[in-house]
Amino acid sequence: MCLLCALRGSVVRFFKKMKFIDEVKYPSQFIFSGKYRKIRDMIYNRNDSCQKQTNSLPADKKLVKEIWHKQKIERRGVKTVSGDRIFVISPGEWNLNSGPDFKNAVVNINGSETKCDVYAGVYSTDINSNTESSGPECTVLNIFLWKAESGSAAAEPRRRTIHSLELKNYLDSELDIIESNFNIEDYPSSVKVKPGRCASYLMDNYSLIDYIVGLAGDERIISKSKIFEKSLACRSLGEVVYSGIMDGLGYGPNRENFKLLSEKLPIERIEKIVKLEKFEEKPLKIQALLFGMSGLLPEIEKIEFYDEGAKEYVSKIKKIWKIVRSEISPAEIIKSDSWKFRGLRPFNFPYRRLAAASFIISKYIDAGLEKIFYYFYNDLMEGRFNLKRFSETVKLNEFKGTDFWSYRTTFHSKVLSKPVAYIGEERIMLIIINSFLPIAVTMNQDGESGKNIHKWWKKQPACSLNRIAKYTSKKIGFGNMINTERAQQGLLQIFRDFCDTKKGVCSGCDFRNLSGLPATVFFNN
Repeated sequence: MCLLCALRGSVVRFFKKMKFIDEVKYPSQFIFSGKYRKIRDMIYNRNDSCQKQTNSLPADKKLVKEIWHKQKIERRGVKTVSGDRIFVISPGEWNLNSGPDFKNAVVNINGSETKCDVYAGVYSTDINSNTESSGPECTVLNIFLWKAESGSAAAEPRRRTIHSLELKNYLDSELDIIESNFNIEDYPSSVKVKPGRCASYLMDNYSLIDYIVGLAGDERIISKSKIFEKSLACRSLGEVVYSGIMDGLGYGPNRENFKLLSEKLPIERIEKIVKLEKFEEKPLKIQALLFGMSGLLPEIEKIEFYDEGAKEYVSKIKKIWKIVRSEISPAEIIKSDSWKFRGLRPFNFPYRRLAAASFIISKYIDAGLEKIFYYFYNDLMEGRFNLKRFSETVKLNEFKGTDFWSYRTTFHSKVLSKPVAYIGEERIMLIIINSFLPIAVTMNQDGESGKNIHKWWKKQPACSLNRIAKYTSKKIGFGNMINTERAQQGLLQIFRDFCDTKKGVCSGCDFRNLSGLPATVFFNN
């Protein structure tokens, strides 16, 4: 009998997770609202010891670790809290187990090079490095954004050498800019994922999780729209659209370089440089400029090993680059070794992405790149947006004689038997979701237009599932039914606000408090 009851309970829980049982009907959303943000802040506030700055600066431990990992700090003049000169040689390796946040970091302190374990926190009092480490004699570096006015970290064994580094005065950009460029989808995660503590609290209320995930998806778009709103206050729509497209073309680990390239080469500057000479196709001139600025032009001694087609192409773009580089200072050229190829499919190599950018720019530089956005926006407002039709507006392979990269993956690769599209519909949709949709929300947050945008957003199927979204889904008990992009973006937002992939952090997470909030929070506007 007990076995039958247990089996019945398992079946009920299974169907609840599959959405076939819905105990509570939560209100449908018709516009992008800040409801998730209010709920999130209430969850934070239920823990009085929580030090998250939800209403001021966008900072948490994940952001601090991102700052350290990507070394978003000055290279010179950095000093520890005690006044020691410190120079970072290597930030170390991510540690997803208990203990330090980074292992085997290499720093130079007062001229002496040493390996150390790195512990991160928002405040100095967040750090308790008296746990597992590389040994009692290991050097420890505590990094944090702000030194707390009162309180102190846990006591350490005497033989351990401890240094503390307050990052606030050494950031290479404003904190909100670093936050806006923080790509949570690249955050490291372990292969094995177990349901978190919140899953056991929320398992019997799947409809609540589903509701919150949707609201979180809206919040992610709202957050992006605020970033674009700031950009549009000081830049033209065409320039902002161009930056968004470059960001979308910067696949995976090369995203930062594409952003950097769009900053060094705004549309106005490209137009000015391209007009210097009147020979060759416009896409070829822009390719020469992009490849030259990216540091990806091949060295002259390597060209002799290329086939005749590659030699001819490289010769042309080098000839153009030789002329236009007079407008470029050497310091502006991105280092070639900063580009990543490992782990990427050859069709996603930066060469082809830069070629794709050259065709888009060539096609719209005269009319303005904002025209691409308006193709999306006007169809969306009229309720007739079609991805296949929109993809035709950014069709890239219509410039005869400059389609070298539709048949190649590198300068020296073999010629493909048939051309391969530079970017597919899925990548175009991701550009829409990450850039065009937030811009549209910025323009229309309320009224009937806002409802039209939100209606379209709610029914968009999920693009290829992101590993962080899948991780969060299993962690909070959402299951595997990530059917919409709104849900996927919501899971990314929940990970950003609550989850982490390091072992042992679930005990300090407040997401489980969601089930304890009063019902009025969910049903009132």
